[in-house]
Amino acid sequence: METLKANVRDMTKKAKRLRREGFITGSICGRDMKESLSIQIPENDVLQFMKSHNVGCKMTLDVDGKSYVVMLKNVDYDSLTSHYINMDFQQLEADEKVKGTAEVILENEDRCAGFVTSNCTELEYEAYPKDIFDRIVIDVTKYPINTELKVRDLDVAKNKDITILTPLDTSVLHIAEHRHMKAEELAEIAAEEAEAAANGTK
Repeated sequence: METLKANVRDMTKKAKRLRREGFITGSICGRDMKESLSIQIPENDVLQFMKSHNVGCKMTLDVDGKSYVVMLKNVDYDSLTSHYINMDFQQLEADEKVKGTAEVILENEDRCAGFVTSNCTELEYEAYPKDIFDRIVIDVTKYPINTELKVRDLDVAKNKDITILTPLDTSVLHIAEHRHMKAEELAEIAAEEAEAAANGTK
């Protein structure tokens, strides 16, 4: 479990000034914390950390020498300036379930012999800290043509300690044969994906 170092935030300085000085603001909240803890994290450390981590990951925050085992709950990112702005963390307790989000990653789509579609880019769930995960990686080359993989088919959906919040019938992976795909079928798939995105399931 990776550690990110931080300091208690200097509340005499506004967030914009801290960002100019090379820090990102953040906060830690938790069941056993009387109030949230405001922190500041070196921006360069955040940039390195976010290269290999996602929202929903479990990690350790070292705040002025005190360790907190946390989940990264939210990240504010300014796409115009390409800068992180704020990070929110939740302290984890072994006996408390937390809601998490995991990214669904389809690997090797370019090597698949079929036409790949998916209605699920993120999976929402609730779990104890020991079962937290932040990504599900699916190698599409392991599945044959005509595969239809739904949320209920994933290993995490079969774990009794994990409560899946995303609808179980959501399509995670569908592989159709290219030469059998007619124009109207392609249009139908595109329409289904657009509807799923509009309903917030993609």
